[in-house]
Amino acid sequence: MTIEKKEIPAELKGWNWGAFFLNVIWGIRFKTYRALWVLVPFVNLIMPFVLGLKGNEWAWQNNHWSSVEEFKKSQRRWSVASILIVGVSFVFLILVQINVFSSFKESEATKLALNTAEQAQSFQKNIGMPYEISFIKGTKHEVQTVDSVPEHELPPNTVHMLYDIEGQRGSGVIEFKASQKAGNSWRLTCIKLTYASDQTVDILVPCKND
Repeated sequence: MTIEKKEIPAELKGWNWGAFFLNVIWGIRFKTYRALWVLVPFVNLIMPFVLGLKGNEWAWQNNHWSSVEEFKKSQRRWSVASILIVGVSFVFLILVQINVFSSFKESEATKLALNTAEQAQSFQKNIGMPYEISFIKGTKHEVQTVDSVPEHELPPNTVHMLYDIEGQRGSGVIEFKASQKAGNSWRLTCIKLTYASDQTVDILVPCKND
């Protein structure tokens, strides 16, 4: 026996933001279990778009609705909720990134690297004072203390940072590495300046592992 699919009213055809953004949750709520394909690698690259395009049709066919207006109100609520959730999540991620970048910029290791670079004649000639920096990327590894291991035997904390730098006389990229043993100050293990004007690489502190 075949089950005849309900015909979707013309006014319901269109994009469904709730199905697009909240795909799995939306699919379970509206008995559209094909939304679970979002959990499959590679398929999840296209399935949200399929759900956004076909969501209204599948939600209408897989559930009982007393009227078109009831359906539209339901999907509208899910669309608004999904956009709010995505918006709040996006703002939260931006704030986290700003906080992380700010902590890198204000770190003692960064201040030490910049102070060292400022003393170089090549820096004064090609970058100049004052200058601004903007974070490109970086890593920071902090060693966790272990009660059974003396602090002096622990490996050092390390950072590896890259910043765009722009001053009155030019711009470039500063890359540096630094390490810090427990209880000691940061020590620079590498500083490279690449000047944008001619891509000259100026090594202010030799990079031992390069």
